[in-house]
Amino acid sequence: MLTSFLLRLCLGLIVLVPSLAHAQPTGVLEIPGNGTTVSGVGIIAGWKCEAGDITISLNDGVPIPATYGLPRADTSGVCGNAGNNGFFSYTNWGNLGDGEHTAVVYDDGTEFARSTFTVTTLGTEFLTGANTQVSIPDFPTPGETTTFQWNQATQHLEAVSREPACRETLTMKPGETCRGSISLELDTSRLGEISTGFTFSVEAEGRGCIGISGIPAFNYCYSARLPNVLGKIGVSVVRNEDGSWTIDRFPLVNLGECVLDLTVKPGAKCSGSIDLPVGELDFAFSVEADGEACIEAEVDLDVPFVDGKEIDACFDTRKDFQKVLDKIDDVIEIGAFAAKNVDGSWTILDFL
Repeated sequence: MLTSFLLRLCLGLIVLVPSLAHAQPTGVLEIPGNGTTVSGVGIIAGWKCEAGDITISLNDGVPIPATYGLPRADTSGVCGNAGNNGFFSYTNWGNLGDGEHTAVVYDDGTEFARSTFTVTTLGTEFLTGANTQVSIPDFPTPGETTTFQWNQATQHLEAVSREPACRETLTMKPGETCRGSISLELDTSRLGEISTGFTFSVEAEGRGCIGISGIPAFNYCYSARLPNVLGKIGVSVVRNEDGSWTIDRFPLVNLGECVLDLTVKPGAKCSGSIDLPVGELDFAFSVEADGEACIEAEVDLDVPFVDGKEIDACFDTRKDFQKVLDKIDDVIEIGAFAAKNVDGSWTILDFL
């Protein structure tokens, strides 16, 4: 009899253990997630299959009421219902201060989820009087540029515009802009073919406009078809019947890190290269903590140099920068391509 009992017990455990291993959670705290970092004004959110009054406690503080019953179609399969299982509340994370904190979620006073997270403030619980706008290149995908604007109400930088990378088959509507790099050959330069920044935008009335970085006068708008402007660039863009424009030919060029219009802040560095008729010039451009800019170059050119085959110098003004480049013989004629800003940063203007 004892043997029979033990056998039945073992069989019962064999059946029970797999079912426990595959058990699905019936309630989850998603924001703030465990191990994440939060800031500004944000939400506390998650889901629970069935719930009464949901409250959230931060650092064992006074329970914060949450709204329950929000649509969460992704939970309908797990919960076996229509999916109205979401809960939500909000808080100013800055009130908690910098450091590690804990959030615990309760259903009618019974804990069902918790997380430990980190808060980073901007030096105060709620920042006022600040205002800035920043553009981040290659975000969210390579070639795209997204611009963010500070929002005091949310205490976050909010995305206000996104400029995709100019590419073949891209169609842009009025009000949209794309950015890219192209090869450009100027009769006034002995560099031959150079790489430069390029923008194409569509005005509200439907005209297509092309602009080239570092050349203020090179900004043209067209009503029907963008021609091969001045015969200098190999870009073809056609206007569609709905007022949008489609790029049907666009030769991409990789400028490296030191792209035109890039602002290099103190402590930062970029690198790139210039293809010249007499060889290739690889260089690195950096800005010191005191605002002094430096250029280092490995020179592999078939022209005479004052100080051998390397350039390694720092400078405080654009004029001083030009003196550094004057080490290269007049055969090449490289002009200064960076200018110092009032905040100590430098902006790359052109490669001419």
